[in-house]
Amino acid sequence: MRPDELLPSLKLRLAKVKSGKIVIGADEIGEWPDGFFDAMKNGKLLTAAAPTNSIECRGCEEYCFMPVNILAAEGGRPARAFISCDKSVATGYVRVDFARLAQWQLTEAAFEKFQNTFDLPESASGAAIQKIRKHKAPLLFRAALQDLLDEVSKRAKASKVAFDATSMLGRKQDFQELANRYSAELRHTPRTFDDYLEGFCTFRRGARETDFYRELFPDLFK
Repeated sequence: MRPDELLPSLKLRLAKVKSGKIVIGADEIGEWPDGFFDAMKNGKLLTAAAPTNSIECRGCEEYCFMPVNILAAEGGRPARAFISCDKSVATGYVRVDFARLAQWQLTEAAFEKFQNTFDLPESASGAAIQKIRKHKAPLLFRAALQDLLDEVSKRAKASKVAFDATSMLGRKQDFQELANRYSAELRHTPRTFDDYLEGFCTFRRGARETDFYRELFPDLFK
């Protein structure tokens, strides 16, 4: 499963339950993209739930959903988990790894926190890649910032002025003055604002004060 499929799927499942939480089995987590489970677990966004007592049997190609029997440890033998197939004599007993019985609980609040904390980078073609990265800025800030950068680019192009987010014009203070007027989601202290810009745009060293943003957005600097 790709990242751009997993998150909408989890969001939809959470939206369908009144309790605001869902239980996810080890088999399902095994199909998640690399890094997702570790990110959620290390961020304490998943909590251990009671083990399941039924799973998909892998004893044959039918993959039936079957109850799991557990034999307690005795006589020096470790505990065992198995499925007793009642559909095929040839299959008989199918041993089950205890790790497959593990389950985790995800709440709606934890899912929202995950979305606010982690970012899904995109390839140049716009297709999501199999990678996530932790982001300092919350989701609403990132969305508002990207919207602002797009608007700056659009207005600069209309004014026939070159604009490059990797080499921003003017000082960071000049851009933050615009950001503060553009959206309440972008209003933060200079230090926090600086941290949150990481990965979105960079400024030229030694740049001087500019009226570039004021001239592009006369509607916001009345």
